[in-house]
Amino acid sequence: MDDNRAKKMYDYHVWANQKVFQHLKQLPERFYKEQINSVFSSISDVMVHLYATDVTWLETMKGSSYQDTVSTVNRRKQEASEISIDELEGLYRSLSEEYYHFFAEQLDGEQIIITEHPRFGRTEFVLADLIHHVVNHGTYHRGNISAMLHQQGERGIPTDYVYFLFE
Repeated sequence: MDDNRAKKMYDYHVWANQKVFQHLKQLPERFYKEQINSVFSSISDVMVHLYATDVTWLETMKGSSYQDTVSTVNRRKQEASEISIDELEGLYRSLSEEYYHFFAEQLDGEQIIITEHPRFGRTEFVLADLIHHVVNHGTYHRGNISAMLHQQGERGIPTDYVYFLFE
């Protein structure tokens, strides 16, 4: 999976997350940790949610069982919940390296990923569709972060795909 659009979209996802971290780290810590009445109770909660969901989908793409995925996600989410923004940024970086390692092993972005879920049963996904889902989910929650910053009287950071293309 060296040169395809799904991987390029994931490159954008990594870039956009890095932009958010850079922006948040320039602000007083209270903006990151402050409890607010919004979609999430804090921006740090959004960042941990986004991380945990990215772990979920990587485990799914790798073929992990539902039970193993839940166990891995719970462990990594707990770890992410108890650390500083700098340390969380490191977890994001490590996770993106896991994704890129996984992509390097894939020959076909159109391959079918089969999963078993207790509620949805047996499901089939195209690998590229799951990658696009990860990116779309991230875009949605980066928008939450921007809105939450505005609620606190601070500006967000533009992470639209076109800005990625400009760089």
